Amino acid sequence: MTDNRDDDLTADRASAPTPPTAEQDAREYATQVRRRQHSRALVMALGLGAFVILIFAISIVKIAAGVAP
Repeated sequence: MTDNRDDDLTADRASAPTPPTAEQDAREYATQVRRRQHSRALVMALGLGAFVILIFAISIVKIAAGVAP
C-alpha cells in the first residue's frame, strides 16, 4: 500500500504562491514611488492653479475699482 501523504504535501507545495523576488519588490517600490510623485504633482498643480485664479481675480477687482495704474 502506498502512502498518499507525501503526494499531498508535494502537491500543496507546488500550488503555494511563490515568495516575491527582489525584482518584484523593486517593481512594487517603484510603483509606490510613482504613485506618491503623481499625487504630489497633482497637489502642486491644483495649488498653482488656485494661485493663478486668485491673482487673476485680484487683478480684475483692482481694474474694476480703478486702482490699477
